[in-house]
Amino acid sequence: MNPVKVMIVDDEVLAIEHLKRLVSWEALGYEIVCTATRPAQVPELARKHRPDLVLMDIVMPGQDGLALSKTLLAEGTALKIVLLTSYKEFEYAKEAVRLGVASYWVKHEMDADTFSRELGGLREEIVQARRALRSGRDRLLVDWLGGRELSDAGWRTATDGRCEGFDRWQLVVLRPDRPPFLPPGMPAPSPLPAAWPASDDAGLLAALPFLEEYFVLLYGDAGARGEGRLRETAEARASEAAAALERLTGGTVSAASAYGLADRGAVPGRLAEGLRRLGLAVYYGPRQLFRLNEPLPEAAAVSAGHFDWSAGLASVRGMLQEGRYAEAALGLPGLFAQARAAMDIPGLTELCRQLAASIARSRAQLGLSNPAEPQDAAGWTSLTAIEAAFAGRIAALEAAAGAPAGSRKVRAAIAYLERHYADPDIGADAVAAHLGISRDHLRHVFKEETGHTVLDRLTEIRMEQAKRLLADGALKIYEIAERVGYRNGQYFSQVFRKQTGMNPNEYTEKRR
Repeated sequence: MNPVKVMIVDDEVLAIEHLKRLVSWEALGYEIVCTATRPAQVPELARKHRPDLVLMDIVMPGQDGLALSKTLLAEGTALKIVLLTSYKEFEYAKEAVRLGVASYWVKHEMDADTFSRELGGLREEIVQARRALRSGRDRLLVDWLGGRELSDAGWRTATDGRCEGFDRWQLVVLRPDRPPFLPPGMPAPSPLPAAWPASDDAGLLAALPFLEEYFVLLYGDAGARGEGRLRETAEARASEAAAALERLTGGTVSAASAYGLADRGAVPGRLAEGLRRLGLAVYYGPRQLFRLNEPLPEAAAVSAGHFDWSAGLASVRGMLQEGRYAEAALGLPGLFAQARAAMDIPGLTELCRQLAASIARSRAQLGLSNPAEPQDAAGWTSLTAIEAAFAGRIAALEAAAGAPAGSRKVRAAIAYLERHYADPDIGADAVAAHLGISRDHLRHVFKEETGHTVLDRLTEIRMEQAKRLLADGALKIYEIAERVGYRNGQYFSQVFRKQTGMNPNEYTEKRR
């Protein structure tokens, strides 16, 4: 949690120093960002530092704390104000409450313990108020980015007043590189973080999640810096932001950036273009930077077309069914060339889904279980990588088809066990009948190639599934026993202990 920013205002320097030394501000979650001894300094300092808390003497020459509080609260440059006085003055207290001042503290009553207590209670109020204010600003910005008009006052509110002093706007849109299709069993990519990390870039006006898949960052800039300098700053900011999001999500990130926008009304349109280009990132590969001040090259500059993959896929599917794997692989480049030309994401997604299903059927025919997927989706975030992944799977089919007949039978037996382990009646007889071979022949080839019996392998599969269910913690022991193919919970526990050296309850406790 970011520290609460504090401004201390008192016309006596010694009073300010006393407050600074009275408690450990850092330990209480506070940071003193500025101090002022003259009332005239206060509004400008507040606009610059945007303090969460202002501690202010109520009686000062030139302008008292009540008048200053009214100014700061009207401008929205201070979240909470606490007035300090040497006396308990009822009229001052009433006026402070009317203005919306958070509290009214008597100086000589504020020893270290009391001061710490008051600050501790106030901090939670400030954190909640800051969260509510941020949520309100984000809603304003999201509505504006979606096309709703925003008044000048709304714009100042949405940017927390930090838009002053800028006459140009820069937009950065970030999107983690995600595949258009996730093969079965591959975990979904990490979600976006709820909040952007702290930044020391004074130009950063807003950073917020958008439409679940994107992060939008809005910066202020000054046109006096010149076109070249604006472009350099935009490039650096986009690269730094993409790197920051990569650290948060653990995957690659593409970005779109526009700079030098003199009219803030142009931002939503540039955002829409950024979303469109980032939606096409799979055709270019991960870590793309789309420069929205420049036109898209070649075919991407036009609208996406319709991708009719049915004829090409039917040809590849037929060759897979007939076991002509090398020929099927030769059909992939043509299919993916069509996909690249059309730039039709829904069409590409459906092609990948259908192609994966056809390969899975061929694997089952060869007795192969589903391939182990990588731990993330990084290998499926570019069209080139997707084509290579499917080509590799078809090559694996060809290699498996050329393996000795015994090996194919063993793989088929294991695949059958992995699909039917929950059936309490599964065993060597059922597997042999499924394969169309004798039980003795299956036992012989299985033992010869794996060094284990069919029952040994079935038990291993069941125990691995049981461990997963135990770790999940949603089911009782007897329910897990039934899920993995045991009618008797006690017998399941005995087998589990024999395999792991501990009973199911001990295993669960050890995992915690």
